[in-house]
Amino acid sequence: MITVFRKIRQKLIADKRASKYLLYATGEILLVVIGILIALQINNWNENRKKESLKKSYETNLINDLKKDTAQLNARLKLNKLLLKDIDSVKTYLDTTSIGMKELYLLLSTSDRRFGLRVLNTYNINTFNILISSGNIDLFSNYFTNELMELNRLQLAEKRVSEGNSNHFFESLTTMRNQYVDVDRLKNERLKKELTKNDDSNRYISLFINALLNQNHTVSRYLELTEKVNTKTKEVLQELENNTNL
Repeated sequence: MITVFRKIRQKLIADKRASKYLLYATGEILLVVIGILIALQINNWNENRKKESLKKSYETNLINDLKKDTAQLNARLKLNKLLLKDIDSVKTYLDTTSIGMKELYLLLSTSDRRFGLRVLNTYNINTFNILISSGNIDLFSNYFTNELMELNRLQLAEKRVSEGNSNHFFESLTTMRNQYVDVDRLKNERLKKELTKNDDSNRYISLFINALLNQNHTVSRYLELTEKVNTKTKEVLQELENNTNL
């Protein structure tokens, strides 16, 4: 093809037909420009196709992550609502009971209630982190990017508050357990009686109530913040599944 164009150009020059040569040269330039534009268009199409394929892969991974989070959060919320109900029943008893301090100490120190917490969520954020570190978050719309950022902000806020409250609770629980024997774990009945008889009931009950109130605050704040995370998780998941605003 190039050889044909060269022969035509040489013939026009040899015949000294300047006007036709200029017209031919212009046409040749236009053909080159059109070829370049077509090549660029094909390249852009290929790049867009690759980006769309990559975006679809991220969408699939995000959906899987958010579904795992939703299942985990729903289970944790259910568990902690039951725990808060148990805490409230103990608080109500302490607020309404009219028995003396010694009797209350004996009841509390030999009860089968065990302090515990399940407030540390493990969020599936690998896909989100890859999107941020790679810069591929730009594959998504500004609206959806802001939704993902807001979800991550809620997750980090919940995690920070829950970890802080949890540490504070376990510190108060450790203080109580370091000073008083958990007599319910002892099989020696005589030793149980001697320990409960000689212990400082006022001090024990104060530490117990302090740990109970810390547990109540920790679980209450966990439920409050995790409900917000769960709501936003469901919203983002629905947008992904409906493929809207992406």
